[in-house]
Amino acid sequence: MGKARNLGPIALGLLLMGGAAQAQDNSSGSSADSSDSSSGGWFHDMDVSFGGFIRPEVAFSTSNQENPNNQRGNPYDSISAPRQAYVPPNSGTALLSALGLPITLPLPLNWNSIPVPNVPLVATGTDTVTRPIAPSNNAFNLHILRGEGELGVKLTNDLKFITRVRALGDFGHYSDFRAPSACNSIEGCIDGGNPALYGGAPNYFQYQVDGNKHPNPLEWAGPNYLVYFPTMILDYNHGPLNVRLGNQSIAWGQAIFFRVLDVVDGLDLRRHSVLDYAQEEYSDKRVPSPALRIGYQLTDDVLADGYVQKFQPTVYGNPNTQYNIIPVQFTVHDRYSDDGDDKWSKLSYGMRLKANLGQWGFQAVATRRYNPDGVFRWTASGVSKNLPGTTTGGAPNLLGTAVNLANATSGGAGKALSGTPFEASPGGVYSANEWFHYASMVRLDGIQGLNAAINDFQPSTTKVFASPVQNYQQAVGELNTFFIAAGGDLRGHIERDYFQETVLGLGTSYVVDGEPGSILDQLIINVEGSYTPARVYTSPTLGKDFQHSNDYVGALVMEKYYRFTDAFPATYFVLQYMHRTRDDLFGRSLKGYGGTDTYDANATTGNPGVTNANYVVFAFQQPFPQDIYRVGFATLYDPRGGILVQPGLQYKPNGHWSIDGFYNYINDRLSGNPNNNLLGGLAFGNEFTLRVGYQF
Repeated sequence: MGKARNLGPIALGLLLMGGAAQAQDNSSGSSADSSDSSSGGWFHDMDVSFGGFIRPEVAFSTSNQENPNNQRGNPYDSISAPRQAYVPPNSGTALLSALGLPITLPLPLNWNSIPVPNVPLVATGTDTVTRPIAPSNNAFNLHILRGEGELGVKLTNDLKFITRVRALGDFGHYSDFRAPSACNSIEGCIDGGNPALYGGAPNYFQYQVDGNKHPNPLEWAGPNYLVYFPTMILDYNHGPLNVRLGNQSIAWGQAIFFRVLDVVDGLDLRRHSVLDYAQEEYSDKRVPSPALRIGYQLTDDVLADGYVQKFQPTVYGNPNTQYNIIPVQFTVHDRYSDDGDDKWSKLSYGMRLKANLGQWGFQAVATRRYNPDGVFRWTASGVSKNLPGTTTGGAPNLLGTAVNLANATSGGAGKALSGTPFEASPGGVYSANEWFHYASMVRLDGIQGLNAAINDFQPSTTKVFASPVQNYQQAVGELNTFFIAAGGDLRGHIERDYFQETVLGLGTSYVVDGEPGSILDQLIINVEGSYTPARVYTSPTLGKDFQHSNDYVGALVMEKYYRFTDAFPATYFVLQYMHRTRDDLFGRSLKGYGGTDTYDANATTGNPGVTNANYVVFAFQQPFPQDIYRVGFATLYDPRGGILVQPGLQYKPNGHWSIDGFYNYINDRLSGNPNNNLLGGLAFGNEFTLRVGYQF
């Protein structure tokens, strides 16, 4: 259902645009006067220009499923899951006595050797749970109003001031989740994490990290509006020297979908994730950063290009927003500003050499950067809350009571639990079935991930009777035991951190000189490759010890303009191939691939993993005469069983108006298991997007 939103603050961006337009009107005459003046001065050549657009954008869902990473898209909202509790093998006499079981038991105990008896009103050892969150069925995946303006001020023949402001508002026509609706008398409410992100309605735009509510310079945001300056620079150009100082983004490389040499900036995925029009090549997705960029034309054919910038991370969608990619059963603690300096002392820098020698082109890049995507691992929840005294069925929770009693002299179970990655609050994981489904979907190891959450947080986990498991069957037993003991479910806590790395890249291109008019004539062939030694990856277990591995990425890009008939302009074609050795296109370790919801009872790991990833992209654009219509098409294919197909059409009746429509078709089950290809878990993104723009 729709709901009213306060969009007042977005007026800031629109006023800035209007003010800039007024500045253009007011200055045009004075600019002309100054150019004719004989008084001279530094700014006698001053000129001002302004342009921009305003555009509503709507994405209509054509999928029969919601985003599974959100509370109301979780498939277990409507599925009953059986649970059986077991006596923790390391619980000692405290829990056994509380359950009325004999002290002497056969050894060795494990996590499925002694079921907790199911005696009504005495102990609940078995139950069936359905997540108590109402599912939703949204008609819209996206509903925003976007405005953008660019102001250019020519100060002298060599110096310009360029600024671009972008303003967005989300009207919130979604059937979404509000955290207070999950509160209950047994577990209370969601207590951990940033309340602005986890404590209320979805927050569509505010990027906040632990200890800092404003980590992005020149950005102002609220739950439903965003105003920022993707560009605000002084641009100095004199002879072979070009210097750009200020807030800016830097785009290297030439591939659609693929980013081999385009390693300078992270991506802003808050609005439409990676499902925007592919042929725009992340043009408004790169996260801008304060930077100094210097380019020098060494010769007519050789360019040197270097930069130094403040490190800014990739921005992921917030919890329960339409394109969120991190399951909301887990609370994220972003450590970007933990050291208190807002990373102003953390700089990324790099250099590129680019040369054109006849039909050949070459480029080499070297960067020292903080990987903007970050890495994740378990972290202590910090939530001190005892286990409840009753279970979801209202029966006495002897499991929880025994844990509370066992820790009574050392601060209670809440203190012990605060040192683990879990909190007993609603909106978490309710069953082992749900745990393994999501672990596989996000390319994590459900069995060893549980062990890492226990082993990395001793002695706190030992105090609440948690212990490592040997196989899948024992993992199911331990998970369901603690979900019951917690009063229904447990929420997990993970942290995001950032590490420096060196990225070295080479690229070469060749323009084929074939028979005029042939399909090969003027075909451009690009080859790009990068090498990153000792790159840090998220472990599929979310363990404290991150993975470290040398990373190799390569891409082949072939592009061509070809005219089929004199009645139509030339068609642009591009064909691309990418090979990756350690991670996928989204930066996830390939060792986490291949998981399923269930495993053999004696399986000791949850994911077989894969050794490499390959992707193929094909795209074309066909303009019609006078460019009133333009047909576009792009597709991304993962040979392991996933495909994204995106046809599109643009209509421009005149110079001011444009209407764009494109459709995203995603199939992640071409070869069975969706967790074995790039697009698994993204099928909710089947949608039609319509954009109506007015340019001024």
